[in-house]
Parts: sequence; structure tokens; C-alpha cells
Amino acid sequence: MPTILLIESARSKSSYAPYLERRKYDVIRASTVKQALACARDEAPALIVLDSISSRIDGPRLCRAIRARVDGIAILLLVRSNVEVDATSGADFVLRLPFTPRKLLNRVARMLPSGEADVLTLDDVTLNVATRCVRLGKKEHQLTPKQSQLLEIFMRQPNEVITRRQLMKAVWNTDYMGDTRTLDVHIRWLRQIIEVDAGKPRRLVTVRNVGYKLKA
Repeated sequence: MPTILLIESARSKSSYAPYLERRKYDVIRASTVKQALACARDEAPALIVLDSISSRIDGPRLCRAIRARVDGIAILLLVRSNVEVDATSGADFVLRLPFTPRKLLNRVARMLPSGEADVLTLDDVTLNVATRCVRLGKKEHQLTPKQSQLLEIFMRQPNEVITRRQLMKAVWNTDYMGDTRTLDVHIRWLRQIIEVDAGKPRRLVTVRNVGYKLKA
């Protein structure tokens, strides 16, 4: 899985590392400028997440220092709402407070190099987004495009309730909710693949009158 360098204060009480690790990213943590520069050079991470919120590190300044020594690695800079960041900082994207862990994870997924985010793993389920192949243990199943899109949405947002409207909009590009039988059928097909007993789902569960949730 992709390696992410997370630069944050050693005393941070609200580290984003657990959220990143939950998505099966390989997280390397650095808390000083010296450590950050060494890890960026030696570990060749797929992405650098620089949390200047949790530390006294000057985020834009450290971005410039990393850019001067290591080129080609995307940098996601996390800052407070009142911090000014200009185009010379070297950050590829600046995320300002307030933001949720979910928003951070979605941004991380978008910033990973092509191919790095194509394989998703959640517990014993692995989905290759590019090939639409899902693996459970030693068993592999080929998904249809719609099935793969649905499973990808759930795997990128584990333990979160996804509404039926959100799923219809994302996969079928429609806001029409008059007939969602197609969604129901696709959910049933997914359950036949990832559940031990599709009739009694314990992984991809229904949230009554709202939508569905993939438990991790």
C-alpha cells in the first residue's frame, strides 16, 4: 500500500495517523524538521501530509525546504484558517480548518500518484479499482463497472452511512428516487460476493430508511 509521510508534533493529541492507517496506508511519522527532510529523502513516500496545525513548524517554510531537497512528491499542507499560504510554498494542496477526517482522507486519495490509490484494502477485502477485481482471502471475483463503483464508495468510507440518494447520484448520476430497485439488486449482488451469508449480511448492512454502511 502507499507510503505516506505524516509530519506532525510529537505531542499532538489529535494525530491523523490512525485515520490514515485505518485506510491501510503505510504511515511514517516525523516530528522535527530534520526527521521530515530525512524521511522525505530516504523513504520516498507517495505523499507528504504536513500538519502545521498541531505543531509550531512553519508549514509553508518547511514545504519550501522539502521542495528544495526532494522533488516529485506531492505535499498536502494542513493549516489554520488564518494562515496565509502563497504560491511559493511548494504545497500541492492546502487544507484549512475546519475540516473532517473524512475530507482529509478523500483529499489524500485524490493526491496519490496514479496507480497508488487503485488498490483498496479493508480487513480481508481487496479491490483493484482499475481491473474491477475483488479478492477475499484466496478467492477472486470479477465485478461489473457498477458493482465496482459501489464497492469503491463503501471501501473509501468504511463505517459511514451512505444514503441511497448519494449512491444513486454517484453511480447512476441521477437524483430520481422513485425507483431504486436497481440499487437494491446491485447491493444484493455485492453481498453475495463479500458476505458469508448474503441473506444475513454482517458486513454491508442496511441502515433503515437511510442507506447502507460497510462495517470495518
